[in-house]
This record gives sequence, C-alpha cells and structure tokens, in this order.
Amino acid sequence: MLPDGRWIVYYRLDGKDKREYFGRGAAGEAAAAERDGQLTFARRRPRRHTYGPAFAELAQAYYQKNHFASDYAKKHLLIRLRANILPHFGAMPAVKINDNDLDEYIAHRRTVRWGRKKKKIGVRDSTIARELTDVKAILNWSVKRTPPLIPFNPVRDFKKPDTDDAIILPPSAAEVDRILAAASAHLVRAIVLSYYLGLRPGAVELLSLRWSDNVDLGRLEILVVSARKGGVSRRLVPIHEKLLPALYRWQAADQKLLAKKKLEVDYLIHYHGRGIKSIQKAWEGALKRAGIKRRLRPYDLRHQFVTAALEAGADVKALAEVVGSSPLTLIKHYQHVARAIHHETVAKIPGLTVNFGDDGS
Repeated sequence: MLPDGRWIVYYRLDGKDKREYFGRGAAGEAAAAERDGQLTFARRRPRRHTYGPAFAELAQAYYQKNHFASDYAKKHLLIRLRANILPHFGAMPAVKINDNDLDEYIAHRRTVRWGRKKKKIGVRDSTIARELTDVKAILNWSVKRTPPLIPFNPVRDFKKPDTDDAIILPPSAAEVDRILAAASAHLVRAIVLSYYLGLRPGAVELLSLRWSDNVDLGRLEILVVSARKGGVSRRLVPIHEKLLPALYRWQAADQKLLAKKKLEVDYLIHYHGRGIKSIQKAWEGALKRAGIKRRLRPYDLRHQFVTAALEAGADVKALAEVVGSSPLTLIKHYQHVARAIHHETVAKIPGLTVNFGDDGS
C-alpha cells in the first residue's frame, strides 16, 4: 500500500519491472489481491502432462472457485502458496505427488539456510502442518469437484507433523518497560496501543488506525475495524485513563510534523509520516537490545490484555466485544485463567447455615 492509501502490485515481465495501481480502501485491496493472485499462478504455470493437471493448476482453480470463510483466509492462503508451496509442488503432476515428496518438503522447511548476511532458521512444525493442510485441502477439493479434476488424492493418508505450539507466557509489566526503553518511536506507540487496547498488532487493526477516522478523544473511544476472525466487524474500544495523556502528546507531535514537513500525518503509528505494514523487525531489534531472550511476539501484548482483564474479573462477554472475539474463543484459549475465575465465582456463593446431617437429609 502506498502512503496515499492506494494499493499497488509490482511484478516483472519480459525483463522489465512493472506496476499496476488500484484504488483505496477495501475495494482497492481486494482488486490488488485478485491481480496478485493471477500473476502468482501465471508465474508458476508448468507445461501440462498427459497424466493429468499439475498441482499449480489445481491450486489456481481452488483459489478462484472455492468459498473461503473470509477474505483474510483467502489472502493468507495466497501468501503461503506463493512463498513456499507452489515453488516446491507447483510443477508436479498432482496425481504423482507422493509421501516422499511431502517428507522432502518437511525436511526442506525445517532446514537452517544461510543467506549473504545472516542465517534463516527453519520454520516450526506447526507452520509446516498448516502448509501441508493446504496441499491436502487442494487435492481433496479437486477430487470432489463435478467432474473430478483428479481421480484420487495420492497423499490422503499422509500424517502431518505434530504441531509444536508452545504456550508463551504474556510479557510482564517489567518486560514491557524494558522493551519500551529499547524501542524506536513508532514501536513505542504500537506497544502502548496494543497493551492498553488489546488490538491485533497487524495491518488490519493496529497499523490502520488514523486520527481522523478512528480516534474520538471527546468520547474517549477508538473505533477499530476488526480483523475477520469471527467477531464483530467494527468495535468501539474505550480509551484507558493512562493511555489518554499519551494520545494527546502524540497528536500534538504529529500536528507539528505536519506543519514542518507539509506531510499528511494521519496514521497513529507511522515512520517519519509514512504508514507501515509490519512492526516485526522493529520488535525483534527491541527485544535484542532489551536483553530479552525468551520467545515473545507482538501478539502476546494482546494476550496480556485479555489475561489481565480476566484475572481482574472482567465479564467474558463484554471483554469479547472489546477485543473483537467471541466468548467461546476466549474461554477456549484462556482456559487456565477462566478456570481460576470459575472457582472464585463459585466461592462467592454464601454458605448455608442449615445442618444437613451425615446422610444429607
């Protein structure tokens, strides 16, 4: 996305760099994603074999004709296809893919690879399992089409790696203070907003916030366009009393920057006036400078928000509305906190004075 809000797609054709511009907002993003998808599959189109379509052809049909739960799911499938799945499986005839091919893919994704500047660590098994789920889903969908695109799924019974999703404890207040002390200005804003609002720290929620569209200092509320994860599409999040002074300072600083450099500084989180797409690199640098070696993600600030609210006795339904989730999802992912609250809730019931007797009568 360009600083002026327009969406753009870059690609290379006949040895020359090309670019196509699209509109602003959700419509522009959707059009750019569709064009990017077309170019992705065009780059991976192999020659057709006599024994059936290549995997890339099935992936393209699946992407274009399948009904996805959300635009988010469709967008991230395309990312996984383009980055890793199609480069490995794209040219293979689909019915010729076998268990050995999947074993090779797993070994490849687990491997430590070296670049010119630094090493790249192989990904976790949970990531590999997600990608192989995509492969099997595409093949299963192709079998169930009418008429079938392939006669059978050759890797239907392949066992994916076990997920290794370790439980990461949310950052403590002391750890957050250390990270803030080592963070750049735009990361400071991202951390503080995530900590006090419980936002998802990505492009959809946190990094899309604008002074003009989202912040109402009069009503002490911030309008959040929710990531499509099953919750409400938009939600109003109250501004914490300790966040309010920071918002006033940031707004004044941005107005000065606007006057000095003649920039349209409207994003709450920006780098010298320009919106940003990710805070991951800045986050990793701040962790290193702060001397924090355990695994922590920007998303864990949201976990801290939910955990602290639950431990303080927040109503689950109200909390779910604030963070843009569902009560069932909160209970599922925060069972350890919810159970403690359940015990406290039962313990608050006043005791009876009647002596029931040994036999309960």
